[in-house]
Amino acid sequence: MKPNEEELKLLAEIVHLKERLQTAQNKVRVRGKELKESNLPIYQQVPFLTPLYHLKAHTSKVHDVVWSPGDKYVLTIGAEGCIVLWETQTGLIHNVVDASSIQPLTATALSDDAEKIFCGGLCANVVLYNSKHRPPEDGYSYYENNLVYEHTGQVNTILCHQQTKLITTSLSDGALVWDIEKVRITGRFPHNNCSVQSLTLLTEEGNSFLTGSDDGVVRRWDIRQPGVLVCSFEPHQSDVNCIRPFPNGENFVTGSEDAFIHLYDLRTDVTLARFFDPYIASQQSQDVTESSMTAPPEDPVRPEAPAVCDIAVSTSGRMLLAGGRDSIVYFWDIAQPDQCLHREVEIGPVMKLVMSHKKTALVMMTWDPRSRIRIMRPR
Repeated sequence: MKPNEEELKLLAEIVHLKERLQTAQNKVRVRGKELKESNLPIYQQVPFLTPLYHLKAHTSKVHDVVWSPGDKYVLTIGAEGCIVLWETQTGLIHNVVDASSIQPLTATALSDDAEKIFCGGLCANVVLYNSKHRPPEDGYSYYENNLVYEHTGQVNTILCHQQTKLITTSLSDGALVWDIEKVRITGRFPHNNCSVQSLTLLTEEGNSFLTGSDDGVVRRWDIRQPGVLVCSFEPHQSDVNCIRPFPNGENFVTGSEDAFIHLYDLRTDVTLARFFDPYIASQQSQDVTESSMTAPPEDPVRPEAPAVCDIAVSTSGRMLLAGGRDSIVYFWDIAQPDQCLHREVEIGPVMKLVMSHKKTALVMMTWDPRSRIRIMRPR
């Protein structure tokens, strides 16, 4: 049976698209090679971080930290069910919401004016809190919960999009796009046989977003095309804990449980660079040696590599700060993926490094005996 004219056209289009993809991949590889051989000036003075404010209110571990879109507020949620809204200019508490009666909290999001607070958790729901204003003589304004966005599994991430849409991910639902006011799902983005661990918008006003899952794969989606996978990228070997876009809108980095940072280009699906500190490998080797001397032969100890929990990208995109489960902040130059510029040791695992939208400050959250949250600036 001979193919008809329409089938031949489709086949020719597929071949053409494959050739375009291969050409784009080759260009990216050439640019990556040119970058390595360009001998860019090395940072003479690495900017260190200075804490401006210590945010102290939670009595247990903090699970999420977010900036408001205008950087006026920082929102934190703790395992005790306390939601705290902080003023970034003073480091003081702006408001507190008691959500302990609703659910154990794992994720949160915030509207620009802090009128709406979203929080989700283990009981598979996202709850919207609306601000209710009171006159000054009656005390602070308060938040009242009145809408619930139901899921079928633990909520992992929440994002507000253009003040009218909500993007959520959970263990069993993949990614969902909601109409905030109508409390209605407008798009489903399934992730078969895996759960989504991380989520980011490529641009604040755009329609593309990325998800990272426990199968190590980063996927690109378009809000206007529910259920249609735009593309997937060369995977990690373990869970993708964080995804951070670059200011140019064309590149992004990911951090994983495999202790690697991957640099990607949206125009191709291959990895441009992999960042891994030899210091980690040497520490692993030392731990294995020490454990082999102390542990019985029939029960060997195999320490895992320290995970990359979060990444902050500088204003230019030249420098990366990575927080590790090994209680270290790693400073990277993207032109030197095989050499870490600097390390700063913290007391506990560095779980969050959240850069402000204007990139003038970042929030570092470490899991010390409880949690330590600091607004930091470079010095």
